[in-house]
Amino acid sequence: MPEGVENSLEKPEASQSAMIVDEEQWSDGRNSPNVHSPANHPNLAWDPSFLWETMFGMYEVTGDLDRLSAAISNAEQAVSATPQDHPDLASWLDSLGNMLLCRYEETGNMNDFDAAISNAKQAVSVTPENHPDLGIWLNNLASMLLRQYQQTGNVDSLDAAISNAKQAEPTSTTPEDYPDRAIWLNNFGGMLFRRYEQTGNMDDLKAAISNMEQAVSITPEDDPALAGLLSNLGTALSSRFEETGNLSDLEAAISSAKEAVSTTPKNHSNLRDRLNNLGIKLLRRYERTGNMDDLESAITNTKQAISITPESHPDLSTWQNNLGNMLLRRFEQTENMDDLESAILNTEQAISITPKSYPDLSMWQNNFGNMLLRRYQRTGDIDNLEAALSNIKQAIYTTPEGHPNQAKWLNSLGVALLSQYEHTENIGDLEAAITTMKQAVTMTPEEYPDLVRMLSNLGDMLFRQYKRTEDMDDLAAALSSAKKAVSDTPEDNPNRAIWLSSLGDKRFCKYEQTGNVDDLNDALSHFEEATKCSTAIPLVRVHAARKAIGILQTFPMWERACELAQDAVKLLPSVCGRYLDRRDQQHAVLQTVGLASDACSLSLRTGRVNQALQQVEFGRGLILGYLIDSRSDVSILRKDHPDLANEFEQLRFSVSRPIDAVEPIVRDQAINERREAIRLLEDCLDRIRRHDGHQRFLLEPTLDELLQCATEGPIIIVNVTSISSDAIIVSSSGIKAINLPEITPSKASFPAGTLGMSRSTNGYREKHDRDLQIKTNVTTQYSVEFLSWLWRVCVRPILTELEVTVSTKPPRMWWIGTGVAASYPFHAAGCYSDGSLEDTLSLTVPSYTPTIKSLTYARSCAERSSGDKHKRGSVLVVAMPETPGQNPLSGVPEESAAVKQALGDVFKVEYLEQPSAEQVMDRMRESDIVHFACHGSSDRANPSDSHLLLQRSTPAGPSMDKLTVQAISERQTLGKARIAYLSACSTAEVKAGQFADEALHIVSAFQVAGFGHVIGSLWSADDKTCARVARLFYEYLIREGRRNVTNRDVAEALRYATQTVRRDQDPLIWAPYIHAGA
Repeated sequence: MPEGVENSLEKPEASQSAMIVDEEQWSDGRNSPNVHSPANHPNLAWDPSFLWETMFGMYEVTGDLDRLSAAISNAEQAVSATPQDHPDLASWLDSLGNMLLCRYEETGNMNDFDAAISNAKQAVSVTPENHPDLGIWLNNLASMLLRQYQQTGNVDSLDAAISNAKQAEPTSTTPEDYPDRAIWLNNFGGMLFRRYEQTGNMDDLKAAISNMEQAVSITPEDDPALAGLLSNLGTALSSRFEETGNLSDLEAAISSAKEAVSTTPKNHSNLRDRLNNLGIKLLRRYERTGNMDDLESAITNTKQAISITPESHPDLSTWQNNLGNMLLRRFEQTENMDDLESAILNTEQAISITPKSYPDLSMWQNNFGNMLLRRYQRTGDIDNLEAALSNIKQAIYTTPEGHPNQAKWLNSLGVALLSQYEHTENIGDLEAAITTMKQAVTMTPEEYPDLVRMLSNLGDMLFRQYKRTEDMDDLAAALSSAKKAVSDTPEDNPNRAIWLSSLGDKRFCKYEQTGNVDDLNDALSHFEEATKCSTAIPLVRVHAARKAIGILQTFPMWERACELAQDAVKLLPSVCGRYLDRRDQQHAVLQTVGLASDACSLSLRTGRVNQALQQVEFGRGLILGYLIDSRSDVSILRKDHPDLANEFEQLRFSVSRPIDAVEPIVRDQAINERREAIRLLEDCLDRIRRHDGHQRFLLEPTLDELLQCATEGPIIIVNVTSISSDAIIVSSSGIKAINLPEITPSKASFPAGTLGMSRSTNGYREKHDRDLQIKTNVTTQYSVEFLSWLWRVCVRPILTELEVTVSTKPPRMWWIGTGVAASYPFHAAGCYSDGSLEDTLSLTVPSYTPTIKSLTYARSCAERSSGDKHKRGSVLVVAMPETPGQNPLSGVPEESAAVKQALGDVFKVEYLEQPSAEQVMDRMRESDIVHFACHGSSDRANPSDSHLLLQRSTPAGPSMDKLTVQAISERQTLGKARIAYLSACSTAEVKAGQFADEALHIVSAFQVAGFGHVIGSLWSADDKTCARVARLFYEYLIREGRRNVTNRDVAEALRYATQTVRRDQDPLIWAPYIHAGA
């Protein structure tokens, strides 16, 4: 975690001098111009002052740099023409210096800055010691020297600034209402604050706050200078909060910063400083309380500061660094990679425009290193780890010994070295990490709030060392550090959950070594407390809950485990956000694999059947559910409230539109536009749900609504976990559960694994997908045994419970498998002895659905696409007999002809041979049925990249093209689409087992796209059999020339085709084909 964001004080206020910037004070008698002086009058040089004062005043109002430059030019002429003994020379030199400083801050031109200091020094040197305005010139010079320190890091400049400011101090006889007293108090406080930053001396910070508070207290509420004083005071109070952890200081800091912003005119040059400072304090409060509203406001304020800051402005790098840190915090909360990439971009830009001598450059480098470390941890790209280490080491190298930030940079280095150790397993990296972290802890004062982070990190490193050495002294030291981190962290601190979970790991490890039940109870207590930390990052709480459940499951204590699981499932939508990019959503669900299934099992263990159904329904298929919500029908809403429906659909489209921009600025703008669209969409949803009849618009279905989904046939959820294996049966009569004691993950995975391996290692040679060739009978034996086992331990008990018997009109039934069972071929289960009807296909019309929600959506799509029953429908056949780089599919021509022969009299058939993905996507919308005869592939690492293989034209000749899950599912709902027949391999398979519960595969992608029915395959299919199954399917579908095809007809057609093909065939040949949907 990057340590600290620069709390930028505004530039010190200039004391009022001969240059008067407030319009009502331009007629100050001391400075009134005498425009009628004779040619030889000694005050001739005075005459241009009226011009420069006027021009500077206009610049203050308009921000016009030409006005400022003209004022400077006039002042320079006046000064050069004025004798050294002229009584007003010092006043004009001081005014000229202040104007040059203003131009420097607009342009970053160091020549202006040097000239400003030179003029300010000259103003002091020509002023007698007893002159009443000497304090003004000294104060202004001190302010510029402080600025010089900020730019160069030269401590001599800071010391000189403080020295001059002390000389400028109003005397004890100075009236309390003296107009420059507040300015001096503010400026001197600012200089002491900078010295505190350099040395860490709390006395300087205390004195700085005291001076600033006095400045605020004696300044009238209507004084324009009050906003700047409040902003600076807020910054100092925020720093004291960082030292002491006293939340009241931070609240006061935010209050001051907000008032400073609200009272600053929109065109004021210091508005950007005040917006930045407010953003920093809101970030601090987010870090302390976990309130996301504070983080969003911090980002908004800082982006606004950047938007009104010229590219040449010297403080731009500070604003960009701050924004980078805020975006990093949001990434840590949401796992949105766009935030991390934007954070890196902003911080990298900040470094690139910052002079090497700038004192805060080391902070930028440390922060940049931490961001690169996050990217390494997310992507595994070792180049990011190496760059992270390089930047953090550079930050340490350029930071003086004893600097307060040195310990922070060492903490960052220790964490990066630990990551390197985890990559290399080089014990030297771990030892270096421990040494570095111990050094950071030693250098950090006991009262410093961030010490707990360093202690927890040190404990983790020592724990890693214990795992390597098994030295109990290492474990004891790890426990000691972890305990102190927890004990010194306030209960409402968001990071407390992290420290608690880490301490729980070490306690549990000690219990495993010693058997001491007290250690086990302590570990459980720590995990449970971490779960209940409402301010913590949701994923941290989920992980802690799962650790606690693991312990409770062992005893067992089902009630406590069930309550924790229920709380954890409620957090899943926060872990996997609705509006995250697909890659981020997939990363998020990987962190919570199996949680919903475990929660379901625990609910059943405690007799909560209804709750079990809700857990497994709402906690699985999150990404699929979000995709469905982005395409759900709004016809009822449109009928009642057409304007709201139109607004909702426009915003929904804006939110779901992919961001394809690569150029950073354009991409960042697109991301900002999406965030605004998300905000407006959430507001629109809130307004929709206020209307009668729409209170549950796009909310999860109630139990009654789930039961209504079973009116056409039972829905069976087979849930297999280490806790228990059960089937939940949802039927029109209610919800019931039956235990399946013979299925356990260990028993279940062996037959399924054997079935999967047999296709490539025990008798099947997979040329590519559809081209399977049988070599031996070994695999047939494996598959028959597995299907018989599945029938005996799972399907038959369920059908018995439902009292299913042989019938001329068998019942429809929808299957949902979770975890290990997600890939089970329930439709093919059975005892295949001669003449037996003991199998799923003989007794039911089986279908599949990933979730009940997706089944409801499929039915709505099927109803919407039913169209005119008397109008001739259309079929699109996508044929790929040859694919670049792949084996040819000799059965495709036969299959295409079979489709034409079966459907040609009823449907208009269109062929696309060797088409590109784009061509197919364009034509799908116009077709009732889309039939693919091609290769398919399930991606092991990224299910959204699973695809159908097509072909595109390139200058070099035909090239393979991919129609991916992501591209299909992002397609807007297809108008006529009703049936997608995917005669390709593995279209319903999720090879990446950890994504099984998300059901992200090609079949579900077509369902999301709007097809109410999808025919797919659970594994690789045989080329010749594909053609035969397709012909039989379509022949049954339109038997006797029927056009009015029902949902049942589609499922029955595949059942008929499969039953016909399975006679005397190996199960691996006929069993992969499934019907999914309505």
